[in-house]
Order: sequence, then structure tokens, then C-alpha cells
Amino acid sequence: MGFIKGALFGAALGLLLAPKSGKETREDLRRRMDDSKKSAGEYADKAKVKSGEMSQTAGTATENIKLTITKTAKELRDQLHHASEEIKNEARTLKDEVKETAEDAYVDVAIEVEDASEKIRKNKEESDSDESDPVDPNSTPNL
Repeated sequence: MGFIKGALFGAALGLLLAPKSGKETREDLRRRMDDSKKSAGEYADKAKVKSGEMSQTAGTATENIKLTITKTAKELRDQLHHASEEIKNEARTLKDEVKETAEDAYVDVAIEVEDASEKIRKNKEESDSDESDPVDPNSTPNL
């Protein structure tokens, strides 16, 4: 738009300063207007071409971004699924280890309780037998 205004201003200034007849001046003015219209049309055509190129580039970029986002989302989904499976497997392993440890502890405690019970029975039997064999103070020990 500024180019067209400048061309018109230059043409008007040239007319005022040029010593030509009215017919020549009108012809020059018409020629310059035609040149200005032609230049403006060429710039408009170039702008349309550039606009089309930019639109196509933007469309391609948008499509590439969509593909990249889709791919990244799928990769993230796969990674999360894999991590979830690993966590489940680790939890199962830990559960099995805790169960095995608890069973081992149960067996160890049962053995300790049985051993302690056996010792208590023996001690009781010994103390009961000591009470049933009173020592006669009048008897002499066998030597």
C-alpha cells in the first residue's frame, strides 16, 4: 500500500515539475498509473504465492507435530504399561518372600516352643522324682 501511495505521489510531483503539455502529462500519468497497477498486481501475486507456501508449510508442520505427539503419547503409554508390569512383578516377588520368611519364622518359633516345653517337662519330672525319693536320715549310703 505504501508503494502505491509513493508511486502516485511521485507521479503527481513529476507532473507539477515537468514542462509538458496537458495531453502529454495525462498520457504520462496514465502510463505511470498502469505501471503502478501492474506492480501492485505483481506484488499481490507474490503475496498470494508466499501465503500459499506459508499455509502449506504450516499445514505440514502441524501434521508433523500431530504425528510426533501421537508417537510420544504411544511411547509414554507403553513405558507406563511396562513400568506397571514391573511393579506388579516386584510386588508379587516381595509378597512371596514375605510369606516364605513368615513361614520360616513360624517353624523356628514352633521348634523353640517345643524345645522349651521339653525342657520344662524334664525339669518338672526331675523335680517330681526328687520329691518322691526322700532321703532317710538313718540310712547309710551304699559305698
